[in-house]
Amino acid sequence: MKKAKITRRGFLATGGVAAFIAANGGSFAQTEKPVTDLKPGEWSWYPERALNGPVAVLVSLADQLAFVYRNGIRIGVSTVSTGRKGYKTPTGVFSVLRKEKLHHSKAYNNAAMPDSQFFFGGCALHAGGLPGYPSSHGCVHLPKAFADLVFGVTHNGTPVIVTDSRSGIGSLSHAGLVLTNSDLQAVETMTGNVAGKNLPRDKDGESDDAFAIIVSSADRRLIALKNGKEFISADIGIEHPRLPLGTHVYLLQGVNPATHVYDWIAIGLGTGDEAAVDVQREIAATARLVIPPDVYGQISRNLHPGATMMLTDLPAHPETRSATDFVIMRNS
Repeated sequence: MKKAKITRRGFLATGGVAAFIAANGGSFAQTEKPVTDLKPGEWSWYPERALNGPVAVLVSLADQLAFVYRNGIRIGVSTVSTGRKGYKTPTGVFSVLRKEKLHHSKAYNNAAMPDSQFFFGGCALHAGGLPGYPSSHGCVHLPKAFADLVFGVTHNGTPVIVTDSRSGIGSLSHAGLVLTNSDLQAVETMTGNVAGKNLPRDKDGESDDAFAIIVSSADRRLIALKNGKEFISADIGIEHPRLPLGTHVYLLQGVNPATHVYDWIAIGLGTGDEAAVDVQREIAATARLVIPPDVYGQISRNLHPGATMMLTDLPAHPETRSATDFVIMRNS
């Protein structure tokens, strides 16, 4: 009997993962346990919950868990092992800078690092040991099968958020994010630049258009990165500048064609609760930004589904960020 062919997407979407695991004695440690009951090496993967859309990876150091969201919906969760004492995994908002299916560490005796996704210096998400406590040299270790699945749904530019506690996530719509609703024609022009664009795709190890924005209230400055390199650097205004702006992360889903508004995923950092996102607070933070029209025009022309924007009260200079990623959230 001739076997029917099935694509990787179809395999995942139709629940093929669960069937494959059952047929192979559960060796992948896939489980449908509640998150709080996961044991070291266990994970859950349910991509059928959201088949398309931008992906974000959230890592909780306190819980030693990684959560994978697509279009704001959780499609996976796994136990992890992060940096041990003296090698703590940095907390912050990062983006995938480089992907290597089979990397070998130059710093640690050519050790294998399968499914590596580098997000800060030598720190990466990759398959590794999972003893049930922090044990790495700064990387985020994942179960091998889970690391392979995550590798398949991310791209250069995918945000990786590392916090000391869980982070909430929710959806919101905003006409222009940093543009008032008063000029509808301008809004339609700005959002029209995004319409029809697709998520970035990996291309020879790099994304062809990964776009990210940092706004620092300390500097009153906006920095945009394209493919990891500084693309825009401009002074901006902030209404009520004496009040903290806070730390906020937004991931662009796309544009609603009927209403000409941006649809965003808002990630509430360090909330301790995956559902704890105050949508009005997130919108209010963006409403305080006063960005020159020419700068916003540049931004809108380069925005695409999967683009990331971060607001922070930290200075956006080399001491608080690496050359190619987002500002690091310091605990001190």
